[in-house]
Amino acid sequence: MRSVRRAEKSRLDGSCIILAPMRSEERTRNRPRRAARPPVVAADETPAALRRKPRRGTRPLADGPFPVPVSTLDWLLSRENLAVRFATLRDLLGRTTKDPELRRAVREFPRDPYVRDLLPLLARRLAPGSKAEELERRYDGGLWQTLFLTEIGGGLTIPEIRRAGPVLMAHWERSFVKIHRGEPLSADVGPFSFACRTLARIGFAEDPRIVAAIDFLARRRMTADRHALPASKDLLLFASIPAARRTSTVNEAIIFTVERAVRDELATIPSDGSRPIVFPAFDQTDPLEVLEALAAVGVGKRAGVTSALSVIASRADHRARWRLERPPAFPMLLELETPGELSRWVTLRVLKVLQHFQGLTMSVTVRGG
Repeated sequence: MRSVRRAEKSRLDGSCIILAPMRSEERTRNRPRRAARPPVVAADETPAALRRKPRRGTRPLADGPFPVPVSTLDWLLSRENLAVRFATLRDLLGRTTKDPELRRAVREFPRDPYVRDLLPLLARRLAPGSKAEELERRYDGGLWQTLFLTEIGGGLTIPEIRRAGPVLMAHWERSFVKIHRGEPLSADVGPFSFACRTLARIGFAEDPRIVAAIDFLARRRMTADRHALPASKDLLLFASIPAARRTSTVNEAIIFTVERAVRDELATIPSDGSRPIVFPAFDQTDPLEVLEALAAVGVGKRAGVTSALSVIASRADHRARWRLERPPAFPMLLELETPGELSRWVTLRVLKVLQHFQGLTMSVTVRGG
């Protein structure tokens, strides 16, 4: 992201960066949080109607960094959504843990309206004496909500996420013991895999039990005739372990699974954009998540990736912003964003993928200090 890096450097040089101000009609109003419910859509915006609408053709993605107006960066950094602001600073701008702006964003993260309303619901699902179904139930159980919080930037500074660690370890203790003994795993592989990914993301990535469990799941990916999860989900699982802690089996499974993801998932993305982007996806997947998974394990630009990037990039509006194209296919505890409207989360995810594969360039005006 060359221009942004130049802009970051100019701050050190004492220069002044002038960001293009957002017009008032571009700003999104804060809406009171409410329990999620099926969205009300116009007759011509129903899924069936959208499928009948002609879609804009996919143009090949131009070589070089993807252009992003600075107003879109300003939109992502807006305090209207504190969680997106934190994730943008950390994941898109690469701010370090010592950066004062990022440290402030960490403190503000729990005050994001969505996070603030979700944390009490999560606390009840992790409370002592809660039933197992409160943890495992799709998709509002404690496991799924903890994983989702980590996907939008939540970490160990949040007490509820710290509490989730020992709760998840205790719940799947029998599975860890069976793997250690070389016995068949009786637990549902899907939730167990998500539990391992969640634990790795909240501080257990170097725990021998998690390392052994992910090694087991890597062998299973390469040897099972049928697998419970899309290849992209396993890539995200493998990426949750630091490269230095990955076993040789996990490294082999990454190579194996990348080929499966490209062949079975990336190559099946329709060029007409008829396969929608959705967030969160939980145990399903969408075209964007496949690219996210490939980027997470360090895959570079290769055959199949460029065409998929073109499909995703063609869905942006003139300001390089993307919509949440449809609601999740399952009920949410709370509504994250409104389906059909411009989505900060989808935009941030796309820009992270484009940054990895293509690079980004942003227009800023720099004046000497």
